Amino acid sequence: MTAVKKTTTWQDEYQTKRMTAQEAAARIKSGDRIALSGGTCIPPGFCTALSERAGDVKNVTLALGYALGFYGFMAPENKESFSIETMFVGPVERMCMEFGVSAYVPQHLGDVAAYTEQGNFNVVTSVATPPDENGYMTRSLFGSFLSRETIRKADTVIIEVNNNFPRMNSEDFRIHVSEVDCIIEHDAKVFEVPEIVITETEEKIAGHIAGMIPDGATIQLGFGGLGNAIGHLLKGKKDLGMHAEVVTPSVMELMKAGVLNGSRKNYKPHKVVAAFCVGTQEFYDFIDGNMDLEFHEIAKVNNPLEIAKNDNLISINNALMFDLTGQAASESIGTRQYSGTGGQVNFVHGSRLSNGGKSILALNATYTDKDGKLKSKILPVLPEGTVVTTSRNDVEYVVTEYGVANLRFKSIPDRARALIAIAHPAFREELTEGAKKNGWL
Repeated sequence: MTAVKKTTTWQDEYQTKRMTAQEAAARIKSGDRIALSGGTCIPPGFCTALSERAGDVKNVTLALGYALGFYGFMAPENKESFSIETMFVGPVERMCMEFGVSAYVPQHLGDVAAYTEQGNFNVVTSVATPPDENGYMTRSLFGSFLSRETIRKADTVIIEVNNNFPRMNSEDFRIHVSEVDCIIEHDAKVFEVPEIVITETEEKIAGHIAGMIPDGATIQLGFGGLGNAIGHLLKGKKDLGMHAEVVTPSVMELMKAGVLNGSRKNYKPHKVVAAFCVGTQEFYDFIDGNMDLEFHEIAKVNNPLEIAKNDNLISINNALMFDLTGQAASESIGTRQYSGTGGQVNFVHGSRLSNGGKSILALNATYTDKDGKLKSKILPVLPEGTVVTTSRNDVEYVVTEYGVANLRFKSIPDRARALIAIAHPAFREELTEGAKKNGWL
């Protein structure tokens, strides 16, 4: 009698690949380049175990963005073992740069896939949901920071399975058990970012911006207090759509209120399209299995030509400061890297190409320095070393709590006048004198 060959199931393969975080970390060798994904998808169990190998390995490079926790591989005393490349800068990355263990890699967020695909990363790792009935796990929340091509090219794929992560509606984020080398089970609590308190200034800015968004528009909101403020003020609108790199709890509120329904979207109607999300547990529960949201790799979502498929696309992003010619600095303060380019320029270009689109860059008119002195964020010229994120050739609307300036196709003198008019009144005379000194007025 011929023996019947037993078929291996994905469940069998899953069990074969299960291991502890320490066993997975033991596979890392000196000189490895590890793509760690970003945000909540940075696997805490693996990262803790890897950090314990400090001194055993040397020159291990880790690529990540917007880390939400601190690990031993970030500590300055372990810099001979580990170094960090980051595609976006948050509070943790700023601290790591001060330690001298991290370096920013300038790029548009839409180019993250190209960066990891071309960066010779031989190991990739991410958090994912448990497998479905067909053996597919979902790289959840920040899954877009690793492209399928990056995963395919890697020698070692390590997945940390976490039952607490939501299963997002995304073909792009799915990964089959057969595509993975190591599976760690680690049910850590998902990191929550609480609702950011909305300031009075942000409410005023949001009020100006809400008036610029007509019913039926498709919007992109950035992350932070201003995005929340705008979201709350849009509850009186009708039939809005969304195409954005990030979605937050304010999006949930607009969807529940029936305001954000996508009924007038000409491209992917009735779908909120995004690349990643961050928020509260209530928000994570909301997106779990929610088919009204559709998630894709960030290279697709942030592609200006993809953005422009949406008519009446209004992009709204933050800036740190402006000079009087209209240059937007959104990532550095002098030579200090404070944030990252992010997707701002992707959406500025995409909204310009959109039929009926417009781009808005917003900022508080002032800040208070460490000595308690009020300073203007609109300046005659940017401080030495400050990075220009969005060229003055691309800037359209600029909004502060004092009003709106449309810079599109304006001369330098007209730009200076428009920006001075929305600066804090206490600085307008000084800014006028600065403009005159530079020959612009």
